[in-house]
Amino acid sequence: MELSQLDLDRNINRLRIHSVEFSELSDDELILLLEKTIKNIQGVSYYWATLSAEKKQILQKHKEGEEWLGGPFVSILTTQYYIEYLKGNTKLTEDKYDKSTNSYKVFPNKLIESLTFPLLKAEIRFNKSMSFEQIKEFRGFSQRIGHKSNVTLVLGAGNVSSIPFLDTIFHLVANRSVVLLKLNPVNDYLLPVFEKVFAEFIDRGFISVVNGNLNTSKYLTKHRSIDSIHLTGSNHTYENIVYDKTLNDKERSLSTFPKINKKPIFTELGNVTPIIIHPGKWSNSELKFQARKIATAKLNNSGFNCIAAQVIVLPKGWRSSEKLKKYIKFYLKKIGDTTSYYPGSNQSLESFRNNDNYELVNESACSTPFMIADLDAEDKYSTSEVWNSTLYFKELEYSDNDSFADVSIKYVNNELWGNLGASVLIKGSNKKHLKPVVDKYKNNLNYGTVAINEWSAIAFIIPTMPWGGYPGNKDNDIQSGQGYVHNAYFFESPLKGIVETKFRFSRFIDPPWFVNNKKAHRLFKNLTYYQANNSKINFIKLIFSTLV
Repeated sequence: MELSQLDLDRNINRLRIHSVEFSELSDDELILLLEKTIKNIQGVSYYWATLSAEKKQILQKHKEGEEWLGGPFVSILTTQYYIEYLKGNTKLTEDKYDKSTNSYKVFPNKLIESLTFPLLKAEIRFNKSMSFEQIKEFRGFSQRIGHKSNVTLVLGAGNVSSIPFLDTIFHLVANRSVVLLKLNPVNDYLLPVFEKVFAEFIDRGFISVVNGNLNTSKYLTKHRSIDSIHLTGSNHTYENIVYDKTLNDKERSLSTFPKINKKPIFTELGNVTPIIIHPGKWSNSELKFQARKIATAKLNNSGFNCIAAQVIVLPKGWRSSEKLKKYIKFYLKKIGDTTSYYPGSNQSLESFRNNDNYELVNESACSTPFMIADLDAEDKYSTSEVWNSTLYFKELEYSDNDSFADVSIKYVNNELWGNLGASVLIKGSNKKHLKPVVDKYKNNLNYGTVAINEWSAIAFIIPTMPWGGYPGNKDNDIQSGQGYVHNAYFFESPLKGIVETKFRFSRFIDPPWFVNNKKAHRLFKNLTYYQANNSKINFIKLIFSTLV
């Protein structure tokens, strides 16, 4: 039910009244509230995941695993990390710091993480001007500089069910701000879920959760009692909030442009996500494995991710290019169908069906067409998110394998819109002779997350990783946004996150998050329950679900 402006005012006034109390809340009291939140998630997690799957009309049972992983699981895991921070259990140690790269290892930290995300490791890079002592000192945000009463409006994303939760608890802990969470109309069915999950915070006047349409959002963003805003959405939504219109290219190119709405606004706004294919001698089975990874990066959540694969950057003339394309098409077709649940996506896909530049990959009878195209023929999508199940290929001239790194880095940094995340698939990344090439990708890709041999979205599931665009985006050319969330060590000035794994997970099985993994729904359901209470029974169920 949408609230009237009078009811919205009442909700905001209640938050304002209790904002002082919340800003003065002790860490121990906040920990108790967060621990109750975890219990609430555990109690509602089955309903949460299955409701999301039902509303998205997920057609294959195993794909329900996406709703467990990107819903209750990551919410529990992140809340647990926040509790550990508040307890003072995340002190930085020299053994995880690498002075040569000015980076800090943040994953894995526990045995269960090594078991459930095998071979995966992550680090955070910092500006070269920062010393390790400064990295340690500048953590905590309001935890460090002191709390003041504040009301934050969180405009929830409509695609991934954990995003409204994660954005909310970040501002609760990092900024010690009370939160008005306004859900997106696409997934406002989650209202009873978040009312249950945040029950204790709501009872004490620290959180309010509301539904509403575009007019509701406009009213709230301009409300004088809202101190700051957090948006996960599109750059056009951001511009309409800040400038009361969509900017044109000339206005975005200016050094600055006068704001209408001057409230502080934190933003995560998507990306034309590249996957760079570094040339090398790939076997047939390796080509198939990487094709399944790319199919996952495109079709996870039906393609409605701010980090969904959009452009596959290939070396022109590489002997395996056509074969890789063939296998990508094969696995897209094998997945078969999905549901385009996001408003407007069916219309854009239908327009592509009638465009000779696009090739239909799956059967014409499928409800959602899977399309591919050459980016040179559809250059518009180098600077705008396609937001559906379409994948583009871009081939780049290069002189030798080493030089391709320079060519591809320059291309994605300068020609593709956004800087949320980029992936590089490179065989032999752990070999000594390729270390300079891998380091070049890690150092020079200007993205919030750089993933070596993995889809960059995996960083979203790692609570200790910062999630957001690369620092330096202008207000009037916002790209992937400003600021970070998740970031469970609460670093105030991270430069980028690096995720890395082996070129191939296993010769025998695929990672559980691959869209073709038939065990995903059982595995991530059992992992969620184990994560919530560390139960031996749930651990046994978790192990059993990986084997059967």
